[in-house]
Amino acid sequence: MTAPPDPATRTASADAPVVPAAFRDAVRPPVVAPPGAGGDLDHDAVPAGSVTLVDTLDPAVVEAARRHGRPVVVNLGERPELAAAAVAAGADGLWLDAPGAAAAAQAREAAVRVAPLVRSAVPDTVPACRAAIDAVDAALATLLEHRVALAGRVQRLKPVGGHAGRDPDREAAIVVAMAERAPSLPPESLARIVTAIIEAGLDAAERDDSDEPPVWRL
Repeated sequence: MTAPPDPATRTASADAPVVPAAFRDAVRPPVVAPPGAGGDLDHDAVPAGSVTLVDTLDPAVVEAARRHGRPVVVNLGERPELAAAAVAAGADGLWLDAPGAAAAAQAREAAVRVAPLVRSAVPDTVPACRAAIDAVDAALATLLEHRVALAGRVQRLKPVGGHAGRDPDREAAIVVAMAERAPSLPPESLARIVTAIIEAGLDAAERDDSDEPPVWRL
């Protein structure tokens, strides 16, 4: 196992190690994994002193560590399931000691799904814009999948489910609530989006007659 970069705090200077481009240009925190484990970077590709490594998911600690001028990388050890929490805490990178491509893939997927919700992207090129949009789309797809599962659960709990049990007042209230969070979209546009999502969820519920509870996957 490669030793992690020296986490000792110091102020970045002109002669500080060069920060790998993966930390500067990514729309999500890169996964730093053992060689051959399928990370965005191998451990050996991160020069000692180029990042600040922290062993906590505390957002306050992550933010405080950022004052040293280096990317803050959260050490997940061998627990890729902590990746989503680390990204939500503000991690600029994810240090993973677990061997095998599956662990790196799990951490990366969590970063893809969570990063757009907690990181502000201001891309200045067309490829960068498209990468940021792809990241948002990944988060949207995750939320839509979870919404479909919840909607299916609702249909099985209602006295009358499916398309026959639609509630126009409830749907109108959803549009109003969404309009408060998406003021750049006119309510009529949001209404079309909500209708499409609801109808797709109802169609999915009618195809799936299982009674499994919804599972939130990150």
